[in-house]
Amino acid sequence: MRTMPIRFLGRSGRSNTAWKLFASALALICAVLVGAAPASAQKLVTIDTSSAFVDPSNQHLAGPRTENMGPHPGRLMANVLLPDGYTPKKRYPLLLLFHGSGERFDSWADPLLGDIKNTAKGLNAVIVMPEGAQGFYTDWWNEGERKDPAWEDYIREALLPLVQRKFSIRPERRYHAVAGFSMGGFGTWLTASQLPGFFGTAVPLSAFASIRNPLSVAAFATAAGGTPYTTIYGPSTGFYAEGHDPVALGPNYRYTNLDVYTGDGEPDTAIRPQNADPGDQLSLGLESVLKTQNDDAVDAAKAAGNPNVDYTIHRGSHDWEFWRPDLKAAIAKGLFRPATAQPTSWTYRTAATEGQAWDIAFKFSPAPTEVTTFERSGRRLKVTGEGHLNIFDGNGCRYAGDLPFTRTLPAKPCRGLKLKVAGRKLRRGKRAKVTVTVKGMNSAGIAEPVDSVKITIGGKRALTAYNGKATLKVKPKRAGKLAVKASKKGYRAASRRMNVRK
Repeated sequence: MRTMPIRFLGRSGRSNTAWKLFASALALICAVLVGAAPASAQKLVTIDTSSAFVDPSNQHLAGPRTENMGPHPGRLMANVLLPDGYTPKKRYPLLLLFHGSGERFDSWADPLLGDIKNTAKGLNAVIVMPEGAQGFYTDWWNEGERKDPAWEDYIREALLPLVQRKFSIRPERRYHAVAGFSMGGFGTWLTASQLPGFFGTAVPLSAFASIRNPLSVAAFATAAGGTPYTTIYGPSTGFYAEGHDPVALGPNYRYTNLDVYTGDGEPDTAIRPQNADPGDQLSLGLESVLKTQNDDAVDAAKAAGNPNVDYTIHRGSHDWEFWRPDLKAAIAKGLFRPATAQPTSWTYRTAATEGQAWDIAFKFSPAPTEVTTFERSGRRLKVTGEGHLNIFDGNGCRYAGDLPFTRTLPAKPCRGLKLKVAGRKLRRGKRAKVTVTVKGMNSAGIAEPVDSVKITIGGKRALTAYNGKATLKVKPKRAGKLAVKASKKGYRAASRRMNVRK
């Protein structure tokens, strides 16, 4: 707001004084208003995340949960909360936030439910809240088809790449966190286990954490909206259920910051007065059961050698009144604290047909019939299980073979970077913008933009964005040739030379 000068026209000193007092008061009010107005604010946007991996027409999409909501749009959607002052010129941490069974993509944002604007107030991160229906964030077994829906593939192959294209996300593992409650807590455990190289921190809240637990098996159809347990996981004694059970996946969490929260099923009427009512007994009982499951999952992670497990048990039931403060507490502890970027030794267990084991992309053909275990120590990779496996390692080197096998991975990259430079002609002593685009081969053998490539031009440095581009301002000191260099671990470096005129 800009104040305009006031011209005093009164004939007497008294009226002039009155006008001056009025003007001073008005100026003070304007200054207070300008000072109180926020420079920016959180912004909630909704994006369409439709994907071939999930057909929403055969999923249980929740109706309105509060009077704030309208009918479900019938498509895969995600709410995204952008932090104060968000700008594509900066890169931000990412929190992937799952909802529970019977909720929907806009539940976390609803002021009467997750109230995410206040719950995550001050968190300088992009918060993505996707639709999960009642699918348990799992590629459904479906008599061995392992798809229709394929929620794991949707998250890995569709949702996360879309988010990284649309928003400016930091690439480092430590700046990626996943959290969720109830069914979304299970999705947190599962997603963190299957993408350990991407998520540095996981925050399960009142989570389903042991799908082979007899009580889980017995009550599962209720939690899944009537979908039979075997439709999603197959037999509870089978390999597919084992490969989706957080208790069996303990080694996958070895290098993940785990911040786990659960109630113990004892009433806490100070936070939720309804805990004293008979109608809350089912919610209290459910929380008590889930507490025992999280006990087992936490123990499994600790047994695998994870020193970064923080387990909070408090009184209370399976309700929003507890999930909001639990997420607040996790945010206060630090969702994006340091996490090992790429360990030299690790173990990874899975029942997936394809996926990402740290820096190794893998794909079976045909689909496996046993849980697969990857064990890496330095360059030595040992894989046990059954089936024919194709791998594509962090150096872009390929290998295929029947399991079990042991392989010494190449020390040098098998792929290079392709560098394209655009910009006006350079002149000595004149500033100019240079845009660099970098591509490299992905696991499908296709050249695609490469994120976080270090670009160096005449002493200036920058990293490429998710689209493989970086723009630098340069001022050549001398005529001749100016080197443009691109480098990233796992790729052979590339360079070009630009002409600099006098």
